Amino acid sequence: MQRALGIVAAGTGEGKTLVGLAFARALARARYAVMPFKIGPDFLDARLYEHACGVRARNLDLYLDGQERVRTELAQAHGAVVIEGMMGLFDGDDAGETSSAHVLALADVPTLLVVDGWRMSQSAAAVAIGCATMEPRVRLRGVVLNRCGGAAHERAVRRACEAVGIPLLATLPYDASWTMPERHLGLVVERSDAFDAMLDAVADALAAQVDLHEWFGAPQAPRAAVASAAGPRIAVAADDALWFTYPQTLDALAALAEPVPFSPLRDRALPPGTRGIWLGGGYPELHGAALEGNGTMREALRAAARDGLPIYAECGGLMYLADRLDTAHGSHAMAGVLRGATTIAQPRLTIGYRDTYASRATILDDAGDRVRGYEFHYATSTLEEPPAYDGPGDRGAVSENVLASFIHRRFFPGDRTIWRFVERCAR
Repeated sequence: MQRALGIVAAGTGEGKTLVGLAFARALARARYAVMPFKIGPDFLDARLYEHACGVRARNLDLYLDGQERVRTELAQAHGAVVIEGMMGLFDGDDAGETSSAHVLALADVPTLLVVDGWRMSQSAAAVAIGCATMEPRVRLRGVVLNRCGGAAHERAVRRACEAVGIPLLATLPYDASWTMPERHLGLVVERSDAFDAMLDAVADALAAQVDLHEWFGAPQAPRAAVASAAGPRIAVAADDALWFTYPQTLDALAALAEPVPFSPLRDRALPPGTRGIWLGGGYPELHGAALEGNGTMREALRAAARDGLPIYAECGGLMYLADRLDTAHGSHAMAGVLRGATTIAQPRLTIGYRDTYASRATILDDAGDRVRGYEFHYATSTLEEPPAYDGPGDRGAVSENVLASFIHRRFFPGDRTIWRFVERCAR
């Protein structure tokens, strides 16, 4: 693939997300149409690209999607493509088959290795040559030295990298303000003036050292947005409390229906003409009081459920549908579509891929259908509805027209599951 760049590291915490975001910002400022990707299922990092360049990153995940879908996503990419890896270059499932190295080998793009200079000096070259030789199909073209300690430090790393034939292409100085703020589950995704200022500064530093035209050619105009189909109107949660739905899923809905964003925090009613509801993940625990305070929206959801509208909810969406959300700071009444409570008062993280089966027919699946997904949450639930899934991970909750679970799923245009959901909405 031409006009593309991979950003990887040997491990977490090296600064690859900061570098990837800064490249995306620099390209957007230079009037490139930027198409960012994030390897793996991480939706938090993916959203940060929307702040950096105006486009939310699309996830590439060999476990959830398979090779052919990953190939298709890459083949359809347009403009200046930035692909950020996950964890370390060779990390993934137990067999290593879902690693960034495997995805980047499929993509066949020039790739930069980010190394945290605060942790090493000349050893950066050993890390680089090790990464390059462990998987030669990854086209490792250079090193970005993050948190460099000064001119002498840079010279030492540059000489060592030149000796192994992998050039040091850029350095970022140590600056205490150049950090990515974190909270439970990962990076903070809300935009701030301080974050924008930091991103601009890092983008300036990279653009001064890396010739964007050499790597990406001349800027291309963005493609026109694809209009939604003239199908049933589906209300999709989109605010600070519930915002996470994969872009591929939105594309799948738009191919058959009319997805319309709404805010459980602020809106007093569902969009007019709503025939189905899609509640993605998010941080309802940070907005419990505001969600509880919007009683008219909670009643609108209960009424929609009573009227038989199909309702699909993942993770934070499930938490919002329950009777109650218990946190370490108090309890809040939620929509009451599902009987029982969810709790996020304990520190244990549930994380990992899931390979499970539909335990009964639902608004998405037939009984026995295989379901692949991803869990990433601290919450637990005590819901009374029958389980949706039969296998490892969260079993969810299901009724005739509601399907909810902590498992995140990704859908694509043409998926039978989305057709089934939209068809139920149309009825």
